[in-house]
Amino acid sequence: MSEGVQGLVTPMTAAIFAVTFLLLWKRDPARRETLAMGIGYVSLSIGFFMSHLNPESLGRVNISVTNIPYSIGTIVLIWGILHRAGIRLPIFVMGSIAVIGAIVGGISQVFGDSVEADLYIANTTYGLMFGVAALLLSQKTKTDVIEKIVLGILIFNVAQFFLRPPLSFMFSEVIVGGAYRDATYYAILMTVLALGSMVMGLALIAGCIKDQLNALHTEFATDMLSGLLSRHAFEARARETIAAAHKDNVPLALIIGDIDHFKQVNDIWGHQVGDNAIEGFGKLVLHTVRDTDICGRIGGEEFCILVWNADSKVARSLAERLRIGVTAIEISGMNDDTHLTASFGGAGMEVEEGYRSLFARADKALYRAKDAGRNAVEIDDNAAVSHTRRSDDEPRPITEGAGTSKAA
Repeated sequence: MSEGVQGLVTPMTAAIFAVTFLLLWKRDPARRETLAMGIGYVSLSIGFFMSHLNPESLGRVNISVTNIPYSIGTIVLIWGILHRAGIRLPIFVMGSIAVIGAIVGGISQVFGDSVEADLYIANTTYGLMFGVAALLLSQKTKTDVIEKIVLGILIFNVAQFFLRPPLSFMFSEVIVGGAYRDATYYAILMTVLALGSMVMGLALIAGCIKDQLNALHTEFATDMLSGLLSRHAFEARARETIAAAHKDNVPLALIIGDIDHFKQVNDIWGHQVGDNAIEGFGKLVLHTVRDTDICGRIGGEEFCILVWNADSKVARSLAERLRIGVTAIEISGMNDDTHLTASFGGAGMEVEEGYRSLFARADKALYRAKDAGRNAVEIDDNAAVSHTRRSDDEPRPITEGAGTSKAA
């Protein structure tokens, strides 16, 4: 393989990664970090091509010229890496490092005659950029495997930018500007950049694919109307959580909620209003529960909440808050003097009880609430049956406000 072809390996590798990232972004345009990584690799690829193809007559100027796409590509790539991790890039800091590096490099070329000094300045600039990125990423408390790998690569880049130049110059001849590409330093640089670019690109591509798969899984696992888990996803999570609760001896409670007379909502005001009611109920649940609780839509108008570290008393209190909260939901398209109501049944988990048994007891409690006239909370604690009913001054339910007969 000729030296010319070898010199094209690094820019071609960067170009391939650029195309890959842009194709991934096209599949999911909402992920700006993927677009940033693609643009970053495009800019780096341009820099690599310029470094290899620019006329040798440019001499030391070639270093300054190629620093422009290198700096832009590095900053944009780091932005994408940090954005994926939920970290804000300090643009001013990064920009200052790039500008100061360019100014110092320009002064070196105007008033100095050392190619080594130019390379030290350029490498220090990139080392500082990657150092800032590594420092920010290392401070994130919760990281996935991809982020840990990327952090390792960032640290490697910091080390190689600071250590490679002095180590290379120890075993390299004096570099003359016009013969820069013939120097041992340049061969080492291209090898390290090719390997680093490939490893970094593969890790970031893996991260982008992982993010898209997770998003796809979340889309299938989430009921898009209510924003809660779908029935299948909820039951899977519930079984896992119940097993963990038994293992750690943590109490759990299950609440089932059902919107009263929901069929009449669709019949009187239309299915769009019915969808608005489902959406409003889902938002109420998400706003009321804790992050440790699991919520799902398990039927048309039926919802389920697995409450972590809670007994039947806590379940009753939460269900009562939801019952009152439902009456305050404003449903677009529904009469102002008519309000949703909902019935709730709940149960505290018993020793070694599984999901089916717990759900069955909460479901029986829900039916008792319906039989008691709806807009009520019934809790099965296997010791006593507790219930709460609405007071006379609460908003009128659908059947009273709409003037229709009570549905079964």
